[in-house]
Amino acid sequence: MKRLAVLLTVIMLAGCAYKQQPIYNAVQPVPLSAQSLPLARIEALIIAGAQQRAWRVERVGPGQLRATQVADKFSATVDITFDQRQFRITYRGSSGLMANDGVIHSHYNFWVRNLEADIRNKLAAG
Repeated sequence: MKRLAVLLTVIMLAGCAYKQQPIYNAVQPVPLSAQSLPLARIEALIIAGAQQRAWRVERVGPGQLRATQVADKFSATVDITFDQRQFRITYRGSSGLMANDGVIHSHYNFWVRNLEADIRNKLAAG
């Protein structure tokens, strides 16, 4: 019985640790096919990619966007910076995702990896 209690405790702790991961910040090259596009077109494609999964996007300045994802009691905000060579997605803040000392709930990383892929796909399609 004591072994079972220890085993269950280990499993529960492992499950909790799985939910926390280092914050993922993306750096991706702009596909070669899109590097000759005007910056305004690259921005439009990034916004379109973000909106596919309901990210709300606002323009902060040339080559700078801020995107927010809201789901139930959770939200995350990222900065997206870009030029004709690369784009970056950087953690800005969150609510309900247990962010602390460079780690965050794994769902944040899931959101950002999907955002990264959607942007990459939009840019590749040009």
